[in-house]
This record gives sequence, C-alpha cells and structure tokens, in this order.
Amino acid sequence: MSANDRVSSDQLAKFDLSEESLNAFRMNQNIPFDLYNKDGQVVMPKTKNPSEADFGKLLKFELQGLYFRVSDLKRQNPSSQRANSHQSEVKLFSKEKTIDFAKQSATLLEELKKEAFSNEQAVAIQHSVKDILDDFISNPDFETGLFNILEILSVAGVPLESETLTKRTIVAMGMKVRTKKIVKDEDNKPNKRDHLAIMIASYLADVGYAKLDISENPKLTKEEYVTVQQHPIISYLMTLPAQEISPEIRTLILNHHRPFRGSGINNNYPEPRLVFNRLMAVRDKFLKDVSKARIVADIESQLRFQESQSSNTNYEEDIAILSLASEYASLTSEQPWRKAFTSSMALKIILNDSFFSYSNKNIRHLLDYVGASLTNNENIINVDSLIITASIDSEKQVHFDICKVIEVDRYQTRPKVQRICTIKPIFKKGYKYKIADFDAQQVRMDRRRAIIDLASQSASSQRVIYIIDPEINEPLFNAVNQISKAS
Repeated sequence: MSANDRVSSDQLAKFDLSEESLNAFRMNQNIPFDLYNKDGQVVMPKTKNPSEADFGKLLKFELQGLYFRVSDLKRQNPSSQRANSHQSEVKLFSKEKTIDFAKQSATLLEELKKEAFSNEQAVAIQHSVKDILDDFISNPDFETGLFNILEILSVAGVPLESETLTKRTIVAMGMKVRTKKIVKDEDNKPNKRDHLAIMIASYLADVGYAKLDISENPKLTKEEYVTVQQHPIISYLMTLPAQEISPEIRTLILNHHRPFRGSGINNNYPEPRLVFNRLMAVRDKFLKDVSKARIVADIESQLRFQESQSSNTNYEEDIAILSLASEYASLTSEQPWRKAFTSSMALKIILNDSFFSYSNKNIRHLLDYVGASLTNNENIINVDSLIITASIDSEKQVHFDICKVIEVDRYQTRPKVQRICTIKPIFKKGYKYKIADFDAQQVRMDRRRAIIDLASQSASSQRVIYIIDPEINEPLFNAVNQISKAS
C-alpha cells in the first residue's frame, strides 16, 4: 500500500505501543503489519529487520496515535498481541521494603503535626520514593506482575494515613511507569523525572490533613465537608518552605482532586475561585518580603495555571493518575465508619462513579494498565458481564446503552459487546454529582442486538461507565437480566 492510500476508520483499531510489543518487534526483528495514523494513512509499513531509527519513528508517532488494520491482526495473530494478554504471577513488592517505606511515612506525618515541612524532609522523601521506583523497574516483570501491596499493608501495623499514602504512591507509580515508558535522556541515563514527580506529589498530596481537625463521623456537616475540600490547598501551602519541591510537583498537589477537564458538570474541588482567592491572599501577604520572592513566584505560577482553561496533556494525565490512586487507596483502607473494600470492588466503585470525574483515557490507565495487577489477574469486566456504556452523538447528546460483554482481550475497558437496550440514568447531586441509579422502566430495546467493538476507532466515543453488579445494585441487575431474557 502506498503512503497516499487510506484505510477507512471502521477497519482500524487503536494500537498501544507497550514495552512488550516493542520488545517483541526487536526480538523477532520484524514489525509484522502496517501501522496507520488516525486518518488511515500508513506511517510505519511492516518492516523486516527494523532499525533503531524505525523504533524512534514509532515512539514519535505514538504521541499522535497509532492504529492497525483489524484484518491484519486476524491474519497475522502476532505473538506480541498474544503476549499482551499474558499476566505474570510474580509479586512485585518486597514486604520488608514496603513496610519500611510505610513506617518512614508514618514518622514524617507525625512530625508535620508539630513542625513545618523542611528541605531535609523533602530530600528524605525524594530518596525514599526513588528507592521504591528503582526497585520496581529493576524487576523484569514490572510490566505484568502483581501489585501485592494490600497483602503487605494488611499486616504492616501502620496508621491509616500512612497506609493510604503508601498505596497511593505505589499505585500512582505503577500507572505512570506502565503508561509512560522510561526512556534515556541526552546523557544516556534513564529519565525518571516525571515518574518521581508524581510519586512525590502522591506522597505529599494529603499532608494538609495533619493541620485539620476532622470528625470521624461519615456524615460530615456541610461546613466540615468544605473544610475537607480545602486540604489540597493546605498541602500545597505546607510544601512552600521546602525549596527541593519543584513548582511542577506543587501543581499536582494543588490540583490532585481536579481531574475533570473542560466546562461540563464535574466533581473537581476545591472550587477554582476559592483556590484563586486563597492563593492571592498568601501572595499579597508575602509580596513585599524579599526573602519570600521564590514563594511568591511559585504562587504566581499556580495562579496562572488556575486562570488557564487548558493545560498540557502531561499535567492532565498526572492529575488524573494521582486522583485515581487516591480513590483506590482510600476505598481499600478500613475507615472508622466502614470496612475496607476488596481491590476488585474498589475498582468497580471507581468506574461506576467515573462519569462526572474522569475521561475514558483516565479510566483506561487505571483498569487496563494496573487493574488486573491489583486484583490477582482477575478482570472486573469479563465475558457475560453486564455493563452500561455512554456515547455522544453529533448533536452532543449522551446515550446510555446496556450491553453484554461477548469478548475481552487484553484491555478490559474495550471489550466487544452486544447492545441490549438504551436506558435512562437518574442523576443526583449531594456532595458530588453521581449517577444514583438507572430507570429500568425507561428502556428502548435494540432489536438488532448490534455487536460493537469498543476497541475500534468507529466506537471511540463510546466508553464503559458502569458495571451492573448484584453486590452494588441488585435490583438493577435483576431487572436487566429479565429484560435480556425477555428480548
């Protein structure tokens, strides 16, 4: 096929250029099929004995999106694709090192209740997270092995705050490493700057709670909830005296509960105006103090970020990773008012509450890249699972479809499904916007029972937003089963 020829988008599916597929190409000395851009043009023809320059082109084109022809995949059935579906049984984290990390964090959190955050503490955190990262990527199974952190921390005997900090930091690290490969810099050394930044931000994201007196009652008053929502600002302000913490890390800390991008209804907090006013007040206080020039400059950079309606993709993805890791850490930890959820149930809850908080890509980063590793290689979306998808049409109308999963490949958020019917959601606004339920009395059957491959480019606007699980919503599960059998 010539470079000028195009393939129709409905014949293409997204290709994820993972470390595994790159290694398979290198080992077999072969790129076994053509790779296309989103417009259906060949950007990398199938190549025998590819050079390092070819691999460099692949990495460059990956940023714009790579696609393959589905028919090529069926013909070739390449070993790299089969390898992608294989998960390792290797447990990735050392019990001794993980518990040491958790205990060190417990000590630091206690210190912060009595003293200001210092450069010495910042340096200690940098060394601590670097050791965890280096240990992780030195394991040959780091791309596919199991995250055994719940098993380790269940016997660690550390306070709740340290337990959640440790989980948040490790899960965020795993998501970042698996979704952004560590490449060598101009000095031929591994460039881990972005990976370390998100780990440090994860470590420090909730230190603001050390300065808050919060009730352990799950039913917080409105005033208490407003106070809780301000903890990202407090965490940010607490890090300002430490010069070792970069402005980029502070941006992640300040915005780690603001993963939703765009102008739609969302659950981001704190509210932008509150953040802006609080930062302005601190800046004005220090404006005439020459010794605080660095702090003022940092605050002004954060103010510019708050005023901007767009940020770079790297920030957006890292903020979402940090937010998702925070939710997972909290849900899988025992709280004064509830038991800890299992890992798989925590992932289901996050997915079912994702519509107003996360993009499809954000959820993919969690479920497709670390999800199975967090659940002993057990997907939460499987063949015969009942799910609800959301899609947006050309008139910006959102449609919610009940589907039955008929095939799952490596990426569980992009299964092949059979549509049963459309259904109307019931929205609710409490402290957050959420889909409280679905109205089983308002459905429209799909008599064709259309088959949809969510991995195809033609279905790119359709995403899984809800798992119909009897443990979460038994009435809906029973109603949908009846509808499915009746049709």
